[in-house]
Formats: sequence, structure tokens, C-alpha cells
Amino acid sequence: MLNWMAWTTPIAIVFTSVVIIIAGMTIWGHYSPPKVHKGFLRITTDRGDRLYIAYISAAFFMVCFIGLVEGALYVGVAIAAAIAAVILKWG
Repeated sequence: MLNWMAWTTPIAIVFTSVVIIIAGMTIWGHYSPPKVHKGFLRITTDRGDRLYIAYISAAFFMVCFIGLVEGALYVGVAIAAAIAAVILKWG
């Protein structure tokens, strides 16, 4: 299916997941407008802002993890997912 590009299946899954999450957030925002929240980030954010900050934080953590740690990437993915979950919940 993706032979016409130099994409691999995991990259296609990541981009597809991001598109689905953004579409889901758009639909959710239409039916339930987001509320402004001030958590441990010390800035007022709504759930879309926290989603963006969680994406950027997880990506930055993964880049640092890959560059500094020799080991399985699954550990880094689990830690990045935990960081994103904390930011989404209490950020």
C-alpha cells in the first residue's frame, strides 16, 4: 500500500494515529467545548494545548532517549507515554 513512498509501516501507523487523534479532538471539541485549566505547567491550557505539549514533550524525550541510552526503545516509548499521560491529565 505504501510502496510508492519511502515510508515504513510504523511511521504510517504513527501519522495515521495522529490524524485520528486530531479528528477525534475536533469532534469532541464540537460537542463539548474545552475548559481552560491551570495545572502544574503554570499556564492556562485547554485539552488541545495539553495534547500539543504532550506530543512535543514525548518527541523531545524520545530524541534524548535514543541519543543517550543504549537499550530497547520500548522502555523509552513507555516512559514517553507516561510523560504524555501526566501532561494530559494534570498539565
